[in-house]
Amino acid sequence: MPMSQDDIRRHYEASWKEASSQAADTASLSYSSPVEDAIIYPIYERLIADLGLRVSDGRVLDVGSGSGRWIRFFLERFKPARIVGTDFTQASVDLLTRWHAPMVEAKQVEFRTADITQEKLALGEAFDVINIANVLFHIPEPDRFARALTNLSAHLADGGRVVTTEYLPRVSMRTEWMLVRSRYEFERAVEAAGMKIVDIRACSFFSNDPMGVDGPDDRTRRHFQQVRSMMAGIARSNLDAGGKQFFINYAAEIERACLAFCSERMAQMDMPAQKLVVLGRK
Repeated sequence: MPMSQDDIRRHYEASWKEASSQAADTASLSYSSPVEDAIIYPIYERLIADLGLRVSDGRVLDVGSGSGRWIRFFLERFKPARIVGTDFTQASVDLLTRWHAPMVEAKQVEFRTADITQEKLALGEAFDVINIANVLFHIPEPDRFARALTNLSAHLADGGRVVTTEYLPRVSMRTEWMLVRSRYEFERAVEAAGMKIVDIRACSFFSNDPMGVDGPDDRTRRHFQQVRSMMAGIARSNLDAGGKQFFINYAAEIERACLAFCSERMAQMDMPAQKLVVLGRK
């Protein structure tokens, strides 16, 4: 049965408590594929440079911080003047505060419990960049999704941008965890919130869910999912450190080759991949 946003919240309350108790350091809090990280981080950095996004001396809001993946990305690569991390679970905020205590004490970062779907959410400040990765498609309820977009727009500083991870298939697709809205449904909702799509960068074929492929699971998406499952199996195997790093590099090069090949032949929106989608006010 498809999960509601409240179901997903309950899952992550338990998940982030367990992650915090089992972690040995911040590196062990990683919740993403190292192959995906190797692909998406350079693409994100290039996106920031190409669009001149104000990050290094700006104010950054990370929505759905989880175990801190994107907090660490921004702090390690850009050192924003201010970064606020929010999550709709108290367990995430507790985890982040515990494992990033020196940065909290030095006022480099602040963590808050906040739900982006809350009616008239008010964080009390505006941001130059709002990062909301792997969040919006976990909000299946139409009213909550609309409120999330409205809240994002309301917290943008003048000239600010929202960067979200989306798939933008031609048809909306529902799984147990996600409601991946079609490009048409997504764009209409963005426009209703007073925003527009500014840029799109494809970034991940096999190291993320194959929701960028149109059609039911028993066709092309199933083949993408098989590749993804095989990659995950190798990553979990008993390879030594050198063998694992070789595999990560090899898989990342396959992804880069696919991205380069497709980029010569189709628009970024049409790529069978997850995308970084940049939104700005109209």
